[in-house]
Amino acid sequence: MIEGWRTSPMVIEIARRIKDTQIFLRMAAIELRRIAEQAPDIAAELRNVAQKLEAEAEVLACFTLLK
Repeated sequence: MIEGWRTSPMVIEIARRIKDTQIFLRMAAIELRRIAEQAPDIAAELRNVAQKLEAEAEVLACFTLLK
């Protein structure tokens, strides 16, 4: 019964949403870096935001490892 929580539909849905969010954050970081190449005047700021997005994705990765 204790291990049953891992297969509950709600836990599975939350894990899926976390994974989707993690993927979105990584894709957004990639896109920001691409834009930074075209906008040198704000490139440093865009790269900083991209780095923060990737850091958040790493935090979320810890939750998906619990599955």
